Amino acid sequence: MTEILNIIFIISAILWIIHFPILKTQFTFLNKNFDISRSEKITLNLGIFVNLLLLISFTNISQKIVFIILILLPFINLFNLKKKELPNELIILFLFVLIISLSIGSNLILEWDAAEVWIYKVLNFYNSKSFLNLSNMPGDASYPYLGPYIWSFFWKNSFIDTEYVGRIFYVFCYCLSIFLIASSEKKNLNKCIYTTLFMFLTLDYYILSGYQEILVFSSLIFIFYFFDQYLDQKKIFYLFPIVLFANASLWFKNEALFFVIFFFIYAFVKSFLKKEKIDPIFFIVFLTFSILVIIKYYIFYNYLNVINTGWLNYQITDVQNILKVDYIIARTSDIFKAIVVALIKCKTYLLFLAVIVVFNFKDNFKLVLPYIVYFFCSISFIFLIYFFTNDPSYKHYLATTTDRLLVQTSGIYLIPIYLILKKNIKINKLL
Repeated sequence: MTEILNIIFIISAILWIIHFPILKTQFTFLNKNFDISRSEKITLNLGIFVNLLLLISFTNISQKIVFIILILLPFINLFNLKKKELPNELIILFLFVLIISLSIGSNLILEWDAAEVWIYKVLNFYNSKSFLNLSNMPGDASYPYLGPYIWSFFWKNSFIDTEYVGRIFYVFCYCLSIFLIASSEKKNLNKCIYTTLFMFLTLDYYILSGYQEILVFSSLIFIFYFFDQYLDQKKIFYLFPIVLFANASLWFKNEALFFVIFFFIYAFVKSFLKKEKIDPIFFIVFLTFSILVIIKYYIFYNYLNVINTGWLNYQITDVQNILKVDYIIARTSDIFKAIVVALIKCKTYLLFLAVIVVFNFKDNFKLVLPYIVYFFCSISFIFLIYFFTNDPSYKHYLATTTDRLLVQTSGIYLIPIYLILKKNIKINKLL
């Protein structure tokens, strides 16, 4: 019972911190009035919160002090609320997070990377060590650490000294990203139906066992969602969360750099298909992201003396080997098989294909094509990683990492799936 109450406390603390402060559903930005949904507001606050913790991670400020301040600050806005009742959306989101968190609490397992790499970064911050001490911890120092820092943050401020409570934040990000996709539904029942369906497709307790992929999964959904809002509503404000989550992704996983770059390709293709010129300010977003990338690698090189080039001891094979016919055939065959198996395991891709086939590709051409371009960019990236490696145990990495790479980008395909289903299936008539 104590553990259940502790889980409820952590979830409530996350919602409390992220829901009330900083941003309201109605506000003024650059002398323009904006109205956003409650789900969008929570997501925007989440982006600010995550980047705030990133900045704090470079300091020696106590995580407990930060937690107390963040808990107290929302009271400032609480008194200004016109309605004091708890919104239904928050209750629904709370219940989804609670159910999954209880499942994690009853099955305390840290999978390979979590037990060999990530948990040591968590312990570094949990034991009040600075990010400079990461080079002294087991594992690869070149791996980003924002996820573990947040993991340790909520673990440190839990009533129970158990690491899994820190991972509840991962569950929250996952549930919010799924919930956000269907946030335009007017009826809460419809939101629940779509959220349940998409969780059935994507929920993987293996990924929630300490891996960081779920954070990139959620961040990419946020980025794609807000870009679509930007194109539809022509509001520059929606570019702000794109920068926030693009930056956060860099500090969650190294490969997220490429997945965000592919997003900019997606954005160009989508704008081209809509016959719209991309606002010049969007190029400022790309420039800002480029600067953030440089800053990240500068910090790792200057303070931790590392630069990530792949997995530990990753080396590129000789050009002579790459040009050999037997090498090309064997390596391509191995990679192709691994990708096919991973795509089958990740049911989102199968549903995306099924929806395209069933609901006439021509009718949804402009909606689907940018995602197909993004898909081939991602697959090409994965192919090149394994094709050029000189590691004799590359088959092991193929078997253990291909599916996790694909999981990171799989969430974005829920967006076109939702839009096509919403267009062709009226849930109210089915009930």
